[in-house]
Amino acid sequence: MPFLTLESDCAALEGENAVIYQAILFDLDDTLFSLRGCEAEALQRTLEYAGLLSRLPTDYAERYAAISSAYWAARTTDGYTQYTREQVIELSWRDFLSHHGLDAALSTGLADRFWAEYCQSAGFNPGARETLRRLSLSYRLGIVTNGYSDSQRGRLQAAGLLHVFDPLLISEEVGVAKPDARIFELALTKLRLRPDEVLYVGDSISHDRAGCLRAGIDFCHYRPGGETADPLPNTRYRITELTELISILLPNLTP
Repeated sequence: MPFLTLESDCAALEGENAVIYQAILFDLDDTLFSLRGCEAEALQRTLEYAGLLSRLPTDYAERYAAISSAYWAARTTDGYTQYTREQVIELSWRDFLSHHGLDAALSTGLADRFWAEYCQSAGFNPGARETLRRLSLSYRLGIVTNGYSDSQRGRLQAAGLLHVFDPLLISEEVGVAKPDARIFELALTKLRLRPDEVLYVGDSISHDRAGCLRAGIDFCHYRPGGETADPLPNTRYRITELTELISILLPNLTP
């Protein structure tokens, strides 16, 4: 259900640099959801299913993350031509099992199980759920994300948030990905809003910020656990915690 900005919120934001937004768009991975958190959740459930969890050291998730991230990085670097998604996951499992002296022949079946579990994981970044709850009372909320339909929709469904976002734009579904301005422009069309009426929140400078600049949308850089003092031109806000959005966008409602 869409919500317009409350008059009291608008008044609190009035001033020389006032910007009155009607909608807040979010990135999904490593902004609302923790990729590593979702991966670790799916990994644990898959290993429990296979009866292998007790045979692994306590740092098994870190080892899998290191192997998996290397394959995903290779896929991105070569323009998505070297590996398919399925190959990345199966190769990650093959190397992970081999590293721990387990049967690498299990990799195909466990890779399929892992992806199914991943699509049902809901590893939130700290403060995400509360931030969405508070902002939804005053703003329309949307998602613009790169990724796969089954994983993005599945995790939102698992989190009970699929109904919260309109629009929900996923690159695989719309045929265009960030930083291409067209996916942001499609969001504006669906919202029936001007670029200056929308704020986008994301963690990526190369995808999120670059796309916002091309589409003329204000950008809020989410950099969890990091300093935000280094300059980043053409960025409206910089935050290290998602809950900072509550005080920025709803200052008169913040306790």
